[in-house]
Amino acid sequence: MKNTLRCLILNDQVSLTAIDTTELVKKGIQLHHLSKSAATTLGKVLSCVAFMSAALKEKKGQISVSLKGNGAGGSIGVSGDFAMHLRGYIDEPNANGNEQSLLGESGSLTVVRDDGYARPFVGSCAYEKMNVDEAFEEYYRISEQLPTFIGSSVRFNENDELAFAGICVLQPLPFADEKAVEELPKGEALRALTAEMEEKGINGLQERFSIDGKKIEWKNAVYQCHCSREYLAEVLTSLGEAEMRRIVQEDGELKAHCHYCNTDYVFKEEDIDGIFSGR
Repeated sequence: MKNTLRCLILNDQVSLTAIDTTELVKKGIQLHHLSKSAATTLGKVLSCVAFMSAALKEKKGQISVSLKGNGAGGSIGVSGDFAMHLRGYIDEPNANGNEQSLLGESGSLTVVRDDGYARPFVGSCAYEKMNVDEAFEEYYRISEQLPTFIGSSVRFNENDELAFAGICVLQPLPFADEKAVEELPKGEALRALTAEMEEKGINGLQERFSIDGKKIEWKNAVYQCHCSREYLAEVLTSLGEAEMRRIVQEDGELKAHCHYCNTDYVFKEEDIDGIFSGR
């Protein structure tokens, strides 16, 4: 079942994106062995970037987001593509505290969007004393001049297991009526809409806004890393054969780590023989 709904509401004046990111965030928790605090923060960033991926218009489109602040979580990085394959990491997977303490008192949010053209778009903003939703809203306000209202949720059950993760995003179109924009749910009201999605399922929003099913665009967001042993081997060749052999001779092996899926790739002398045999 697809977990991403995109459509226009309120007389086609406002874009609504709703994503049930529960399985996506659950995969991230499993791969990175996250604390509840780190899972909540990274889970919300994953949800926000899932929304940004859903908005990509070109099949070759890719997007990368980084948050760098002075908080307990360290840096956070999440990437996605047109097919809504998401992957991400947080520097400190065992960090504890609320979102703001993990993001830090201040920091920056940077977005690199590559639509497959000659030059990627790069936008950024500074944030101060914000949670994840507020930081992304600030990015859209500053860097893309798009009023955007975001409500994400990550909830655990009494056994500290992930119960639900999701996001609802509202973006008024340029011609939207000012009164309609003022009345849109924002902040806690928008997060309540995301909670309603948890209770009634993503299809419940279709009924709530009386959306014609034919006007809904459905997509599916999943956690999927692009790395592979072959890809990492190709990257490592930039070190040169002599340097790769030196590392293996000194350390017994050459290890490459993928931050996105928390996987270690180990290369030994015979692996280097194979890599350079055909070159």
